[in-house]
Amino acid sequence: MSRTKTSRLRIALLAVAATRAVLGVAAIPLAAVLYQRHFVVLVGLRPTKDVLLLAGFLIRLDRLGPFEVLAAAIPLAILGVWVFYWLGRSYAGEIQSGEGMPRWAARVLPPHRIQPLCRVLDRKGRRLIVVSRLAAFPSALLGAAAGASNMAPAEFLPADTLGAVLSVVEVLLAGYLFGATYKRAGPWLTALGVVALVGLLFSVGRGLRRDTSVATDDLSAGET
Repeated sequence: MSRTKTSRLRIALLAVAATRAVLGVAAIPLAAVLYQRHFVVLVGLRPTKDVLLLAGFLIRLDRLGPFEVLAAAIPLAILGVWVFYWLGRSYAGEIQSGEGMPRWAARVLPPHRIQPLCRVLDRKGRRLIVVSRLAAFPSALLGAAAGASNMAPAEFLPADTLGAVLSVVEVLLAGYLFGATYKRAGPWLTALGVVALVGLLFSVGRGLRRDTSVATDDLSAGET
C-alpha cells in the first residue's frame, strides 16, 4: 500500500474513532431526555455495560423489546473496537517504538498504555480478548494492542465478536433478572444485586489491569 493510501486510511480510521468517542460523550447529557421515550437511541450511541444493564431492566418491565436493543447495541459494541484494531495495525511501528506518532493520533492511541497490553496479549492471546469483554476493561485499547501486536484478523475478529456478544447478553440478562427481582422484592434487593455485579466486573477488570501493571514494570526495567 502506498504512503498516500496509508495516510488516508489512518485519517479515516481516526475520524471514525473520534466520532465514536464524541457520540459516547454526547450520550451522557442526552440520557435524561432519551431515557423516557428513546432509550434504544441511547443504547446505539453508548452501548456500555451500565446502559445495557438498564436496558435489560427495562426489557423485563416491558418498556423495551430485546431484539431492538440487540440491533442497536451490537454494531457499535463490535465495530467500534474493530476500528481500534485496524488503527493498531496501521500504527504498529509507532506504537511499538513510542516514536513518530503525531500528537493528535497519540491522544487516540497512547503508546504508553498500549505497549503493556501488547506484552500481556503475547502471553495470554485470544483468551484475554474474550475475558476482557466480560469485565470492566478498555476493550478499544486492547483491540489496538492486538493490531499493534500483529495478531491476525482471523484470530482477533472471531474472539472479539464472541466476547462482545457474550458481554452484551451477559449484561442484558443481568438487567432482566434485576427487573424481575424489582417486581418481586422491591428496590433494595435489586440495588444490592446491581452493586454485587458491578463489583464483580470491576474485580475481574482489576485483575487484568494488574497483569498490565506487571507488564509496564517489565517494560520499564527493560529500558533501564
